[in-house]
Amino acid sequence: MNSIEIREKFLNYFKKNGHEIVPSSSLIPAQDPTLLFTNAGMNQFKNVFLGNEKRSYKRATSIQKCVRAGGKHNDLEEVGFTNRHLTFFEMMGNFSFGNYFKEEAIKFAWEFLTKEVKISPKNLKITTYKDDEQAFEIWNKTINIPTDKIYRLGNKDNFWQMGDTGPCGPCSEIHFDNGKDVGCKSDGCNPSCSCGRFTEIWNLVFMQFNRQENGKLLPLKQTGIDTGMGFERLSMILQKKDSVFQTDIFAPLIKKIEKLTKLSYANSDKNTKAAFHVLCDHVRSSSLLIADGCLPSNDGRGYVLRKIIRRAALFAQKLSDNPKLFTSLSKEFISYFSLIYKKLKDNEKLILSTLEDEITKFSENLKSGKIILEKYIEENKKNSKSNLSGEQVFKLYDTYGFPPELTKVIANEQNFTLDMPGFNKEMEKQKEQSGKKAKGKNATLDIPENINTKFVGYDKLEIETEINFILKENNVSWIVTNKSPFYVESGGQISDKGWININDTVFEIENFYKSDNSNNPAITVKIKNTNIKVGDKVKCIVDYYSRTNTTKNHTATHLLQAALVQVLGKHIQQAGSFVNSEFLRFDYTSNHALKPEDTEKIENIVNQKIQANINLNIFYTTLQEAKDAGVTALFGEKYNADQVRVIQIPGFSSELCGGTHVKSTGDIGLFKIESDIALSSGVRRITGITGPKAIEVFQNSFNTIKTLVEKFKVKPEQVLTAVEKQTENISDLNSQIKQLKKQLAKSQIPAWQSQVQQVGKVPFLLLELQDFDSSQIKDICESIETKSPGFYFIINTNSKTPDNISFFGYVSKNFAPQVNLKEFSKLLRKKFDLKGGGSNTLIQGGGKQPKNLKEEIIKWLKAL
Repeated sequence: MNSIEIREKFLNYFKKNGHEIVPSSSLIPAQDPTLLFTNAGMNQFKNVFLGNEKRSYKRATSIQKCVRAGGKHNDLEEVGFTNRHLTFFEMMGNFSFGNYFKEEAIKFAWEFLTKEVKISPKNLKITTYKDDEQAFEIWNKTINIPTDKIYRLGNKDNFWQMGDTGPCGPCSEIHFDNGKDVGCKSDGCNPSCSCGRFTEIWNLVFMQFNRQENGKLLPLKQTGIDTGMGFERLSMILQKKDSVFQTDIFAPLIKKIEKLTKLSYANSDKNTKAAFHVLCDHVRSSSLLIADGCLPSNDGRGYVLRKIIRRAALFAQKLSDNPKLFTSLSKEFISYFSLIYKKLKDNEKLILSTLEDEITKFSENLKSGKIILEKYIEENKKNSKSNLSGEQVFKLYDTYGFPPELTKVIANEQNFTLDMPGFNKEMEKQKEQSGKKAKGKNATLDIPENINTKFVGYDKLEIETEINFILKENNVSWIVTNKSPFYVESGGQISDKGWININDTVFEIENFYKSDNSNNPAITVKIKNTNIKVGDKVKCIVDYYSRTNTTKNHTATHLLQAALVQVLGKHIQQAGSFVNSEFLRFDYTSNHALKPEDTEKIENIVNQKIQANINLNIFYTTLQEAKDAGVTALFGEKYNADQVRVIQIPGFSSELCGGTHVKSTGDIGLFKIESDIALSSGVRRITGITGPKAIEVFQNSFNTIKTLVEKFKVKPEQVLTAVEKQTENISDLNSQIKQLKKQLAKSQIPAWQSQVQQVGKVPFLLLELQDFDSSQIKDICESIETKSPGFYFIINTNSKTPDNISFFGYVSKNFAPQVNLKEFSKLLRKKFDLKGGGSNTLIQGGGKQPKNLKEEIIKWLKAL
């Protein structure tokens, strides 16, 4: 039976048994940032099982794309050297959400294997959880499996749980017996033995309990079924092959490699076959990861992808010098597998160009790097050493781009090990020498190295302590206390505000200073008081309002970063941040501004997490353990390898951070993005607000909309349309008014011309108009000038602000010498506080409505 037939049989079988066929979800988990890659069929149904999501069906079936190449589930180093390990595989599964339970799940699995694909029951063995009497009875009494073919196993093998708490339950597995001649050949061999005799086909998980924090198991209100069966393993069994790589799933790739390398897979030795296997597997995982939006990078998912591609490039060189080998293989894979996953064809250009770029960059260094590596190995052999030093491993990584994982592959062939602690030390040295170490102000304050402070501000905002060091400068003192609740600016978070009580006198803290010249940095405060001495008792008080709002903004930046990655893609990285009590700023890598719909999605995600009131999990671990767990670290930041602080928002975000944070996301209250601007090439900056500030903006916006709703008599969602329509109407009316005014003014020109009177040596006219603009007034002046040149002064009032005027003074050129407008402006300013300016022939300005203006102008003109 070929693999296409197996797919069809599986899906059709469950469809006819009332299951909804659900397409595979992406390899990049859309709703679970804690998961590196999708690694099981149930991932996309996680919220359904938890009761957080409802769907239109109670039964589902799928064939899910999965990758296990990093984090807790990591098969990368095994791939190529066993008959079943893969980084990419497909998991066949059927699921019940409160519909059917153990008996139906067991019947479905047994019927499909023995009736649909006709595996002999004689070759199948069953395992159940040791205390699951119900499952044992179903297998034995209902399915008629003899008791000697049912094995009761413990928690490790047959009890499944999502996490330390939450949904869990016993499971039952179906194993294929490859025969007594395979594996350890022991009479007592059973499915719990890892010798290879038994191949697990199908795992049936019966979700029936909810594990509490105290370990107690309570029954779930709604039970569920989650099953998983490896598609490649089932194909291997049905096609009677010894390895998944011998199935028809991999046949096109094996043939393509043979064609490109002129090598025969069947006649190859073990190491050459391993190279075939690595290329076959890695081309599948890398092509599909890129198709789903993952791109090579130096951290996270992108780094795992980069390691897969580089590992493939390394093994490709074992088969051929052809630099296009892997990309040609990807093209072959896309050509036939896109019939199943269309995104492969849709993203073919991206996949091929990404693979080619990565391999080209790495291949240039691979050859020379291998020469250096082999040189190291030979030198160390001569010195009776069987390991590569940390310095050697680091040079290969730093100069030739060899991740330690690749160095290990080559070294293992020579029975060499790696000095990883030494490698990590070299990495730390590089960071210190790169100039990225934060610069303090040690040159300005000389604090002895043995002076330090214990920071207790994560838990306390007010403490009693004593002074252990004083540095006096002029009329101020810098003091160091034994303990301090004050957070000093670091990691983008601003310093606290606060006070210090010394001898019943409270001083506001002017400044902070954090020394980095000791293992436990001194936190120093600057106060205007020199009447103090070492040993004095003091009370330190943090400004509660400032600290509380700062923590809201800080935790919100973590939520924002996770939401940005979720909405825009995994390529998003933090490029900087700043938080204080008023707002937050978050800089991130992107060449494109946020679309309005993306801004809305990001805000919704962050506010959903706030509303969920998730308790933060803050803990300490080693840097390596944090990296292994996939915790986000700021690229280029220096961390203590022995202890780092992890801020985890369970199920959504996990970052290394030394700042202060809320206890639960609900404490943030509300989040709003105010702006998104370009900061520099490839870097953008989001400014946001939370808590009281966000509520204030919300209230102001709500009141504005409410007013407009009442004014326009429309629904809130219709306000924008109403305003736009009103604006358009106003614009049209203003155009009409302008035309009418123009026509009116034109009709009045003769009358105004006749009103021009000789005042002294200058013809003069004063006009009082209303709601004319400067261009209209200028047109009027120029029209009057055609028959009655002279000096015109126009007072223009605004109907909305009648107490204020704008003025317009215009002089015909032939009268400009007599009427000095600069001197006239001085008169207006001195007598009437009317301010303005202009040229020799035109001045404009404004001010309060003056009295006796006409009389003063006439008096001034007569005096000329």
